[in-house]
Amino acid sequence: MRLLAFLFFAMLTGCSTTAGSGASVTRSGFDGARVVTINGHGNACKSMRCTGLGAQWTSKNPTESVLVVYLFNDIKGISGASLNIDGQTYDLSTMQPFTNFNEFGAATQESRKGFLVPLDLIRKIAASQRTWLRVQTTGGYVEDAVIDGQTDSKAYHALKRFLASVDQG
Repeated sequence: MRLLAFLFFAMLTGCSTTAGSGASVTRSGFDGARVVTINGHGNACKSMRCTGLGAQWTSKNPTESVLVVYLFNDIKGISGASLNIDGQTYDLSTMQPFTNFNEFGAATQESRKGFLVPLDLIRKIAASQRTWLRVQTTGGYVEDAVIDGQTDSKAYHALKRFLASVDQG
């Protein structure tokens, strides 16, 4: 089991930070809105327990977005999250009182929670030189860099791909 965990960690840290899934663009059957979604990608993590970010946006509420905060390789309730973007701290407003977890028996453990944020906050992350995410959990907090100078992350580049898809109109 330890070998499997090591190989998974090596895969996460050894891959290019610009790699990852692209944004999905769909049309809502409910109201015809354009919906852009990017799955969670890891931040610049220093251990197996790793934070990450994903996002969703709809043209029905063009100035707002859901920023999905992830905790990979751990099952913990997420009670809050904060971003430090170029020295300015933003406490994120929770959208839901509960934390989602991946299905029982999945290959990796994952906790995630959505936070309603202005789309401009995601633009600030993408334009920043230094952004750190702190995730408050039922077992303490975990923090990782989204970008810190020359150290970037898959999440940083995923948010850039997300914004490019939002801006395609």
